[in-house]
Amino acid sequence: MTAERETTGSDLDVLIDVAERYYLKSQTQSQIARQMGISVSSVSRLLSRALREGIVRITIVRPHGRQPGLEHSLCQTYHLSEAIVAQVPREAYRTDAWRERFATVAAPAIDARIKIGQTVGIGRGRLMAALGTALHAYATPRHMTCVQVMGEDVSQHSPNRSAELARVMAEMYGGLSYYLNAPALVDDPALAAMLQRSSGINQLQAFYERLDMMLVGVGPLRGSALDANGLLREEHIRQLEGAGALGDICGHFFASDGRFVDAAYPGRAIGMSIAQIRRCPQVVLVAAGDEKVPAMCALLKTGMVHVLATDERTALQLVPSPRVTP
Repeated sequence: MTAERETTGSDLDVLIDVAERYYLKSQTQSQIARQMGISVSSVSRLLSRALREGIVRITIVRPHGRQPGLEHSLCQTYHLSEAIVAQVPREAYRTDAWRERFATVAAPAIDARIKIGQTVGIGRGRLMAALGTALHAYATPRHMTCVQVMGEDVSQHSPNRSAELARVMAEMYGGLSYYLNAPALVDDPALAAMLQRSSGINQLQAFYERLDMMLVGVGPLRGSALDANGLLREEHIRQLEGAGALGDICGHFFASDGRFVDAAYPGRAIGMSIAQIRRCPQVVLVAAGDEKVPAMCALLKTGMVHVLATDERTALQLVPSPRVTP
């Protein structure tokens, strides 16, 4: 008979290990008991304690918060593996309540994609910040690594900054965060090349090559954070417009047919390259809003987005003949 390993009330590592095996790896209580050398009754007690102490939180998601008809249309139109379309009251559009409602609906689906030990690239923006807040209800220790995927577009502190979002996500899911201490765009190619070679930024390149997932937004060419915070000068915006650019992902500019037109901008983006984004196996686009529709439509044509999280109003503008579930 196998000797049972002693488990004390203070043994948090064992408690988390049992919970992860049961809830995330779908092992049975008998399998856990056999592998860990403890009794099935001990496993059951540990799982109960994990629920009682808030280490495991179970949430019931009401399906009427999403639009399955629109989700199907988006997947068919843009060859997505999943679409998440949140129903948001029309009167709340572009308010904090709108972003909060969107994030509340999207969070469980996004959380389900975060697996133990993953390396996740983190973007920026108000919707991303709202999503980070909503994920608190689902986050459990998963030892994930969060990596900032592009430089910052603003120097002052903000909950919308990608460095702050990477830190928050890593803390929630019990992991490490890595930051890119550089501006998002540098209009001097020589300076950009020097920054890319620096040890701090060069260290992140290794993470970019093995990302399991990215959570990113998209910006329109005019009115984006890059534009509003002066990283894109008017002359550069006109050059990009002349090349057909509609928006950017991680500082890389694309046209309406999905072509990237970075050559029209004399500088360089600091962060992930277009090739690295394409190699990421799970690019999750978190974006919504009338002003972003042309850029979203163009980006979806690149084929680099695998999952789209948006709201009903935006989704209706992205598909030609949408199916809406009442």
